[in-house]
Amino acid sequence: MLRRPNFIYQSVMTAFPSRRNAFTLVELLVVIAIIGVLVGLLLPAVQAARAAARRMSCSNNSKQFALSLHNYHSAFNTFPSGSIVSGPNGYSWGMVSQVLPFMEQSASFESIDFTQAHCGDHIKDLQARGGNDPSSQPIAMLMCPSDPSSGRSLLSGPLGPLPFSGDCGVLNPINYLGNAGSLDDDINNTYQACGGIPSGAGFSDGNGMFYNESQKRFRDILDGSSTTILFGERTMPDDLGWGWPICGGNECEHYISAKMGLMLGNHNRNEYYLHLQHYWSYHEGGCHLTFADGSVRFATYSMNYNTYLDLSTRNGHEVIASEW
Repeated sequence: MLRRPNFIYQSVMTAFPSRRNAFTLVELLVVIAIIGVLVGLLLPAVQAARAAARRMSCSNNSKQFALSLHNYHSAFNTFPSGSIVSGPNGYSWGMVSQVLPFMEQSASFESIDFTQAHCGDHIKDLQARGGNDPSSQPIAMLMCPSDPSSGRSLLSGPLGPLPFSGDCGVLNPINYLGNAGSLDDDINNTYQACGGIPSGAGFSDGNGMFYNESQKRFRDILDGSSTTILFGERTMPDDLGWGWPICGGNECEHYISAKMGLMLGNHNRNEYYLHLQHYWSYHEGGCHLTFADGSVRFATYSMNYNTYLDLSTRNGHEVIASEW
């Protein structure tokens, strides 16, 4: 068989050299610049969509909690007390501890002995025995996903990071606190500002829905359930030192008053107690307020102060504008 000499192929290759396909440096830089511009345009939209989804989830959590409070009222013909002192030297049981059976937390509720003289000691004893304690397990319904501290737990007391805090074992703070009304004797930037709003005669008697030993019914809401705040959203302090739902203090722990108004808070240690006393959130421009009829509305920090106070009372007979 005859074969072509190799020099023929070599000649062809020489006549038609191969061409390498590749980007030049300029083309590559242009492509990178275009991708950078597209990412810059797309990223804010993605972040906004995620923020909107978290805000919607937070609103849904508020509605679920309101439904639990309504179911409690249906069972006992009253809303739970904002706080109940567990004993002469004890801390206070919070409103959440009373509503656990209506939040699919029956096992945790049944482990509680409300006759114990010190709820903190009782919680620690349950945890030491490995019981189904109500405090160490987070309750997702009561946490806003926009809060970066959501889901974090704290070992309270002398063995934890806050040795001078109340000693209530392991706990998980929450974002939703009851509304005590417009009256508050003390709103300074000290621990005493969270000293509680008692029931009974006097200036400090709460005119909202939740305060110490309160037991308010729908019939007590003379201003209308759609214009009376039931609870609101407050960001957790970064040290998790307040907002303990089961056992803890009273004011700033389970409920707050409206006297400070609505404003954007911060985690500045020099303003610590100021921002424990008002509703605020990580949502842009405001926070959620949940009303006695179960509706959830987003309130902006620019809301008129007097309108906000009027919404916080249950029996002030104020006339509220349809839009605020």
